[in-house]
Amino acid sequence: MVTKRSVSLNDDIARAVETAAREDGVSFSAWLTSAAERQLRVREGLRGVAAFEAEAGALTAEEIAAGEALLARLLSGVSGMASRVRRR
Repeated sequence: MVTKRSVSLNDDIARAVETAAREDGVSFSAWLTSAAERQLRVREGLRGVAAFEAEAGALTAEEIAAGEALLARLLSGVSGMASRVRRR
């Protein structure tokens, strides 16, 4: 199911999205949908971390560093999962 919405974007942002969508071979709407999905996953992840920290205490510098290292590996494509994550 698709819901149509009317949105207003700053001219510079709209042009940048048009360019990115064209480069990615998708429609303007599909590009925005993908960006919104990524942002929603980030928010969900941050809420998960906050809930964990509320229960177990703040993450240590070492835990944060390990998480950042894992993220860097995933985003660099070292793991086959990185490409699957980016396509969602």
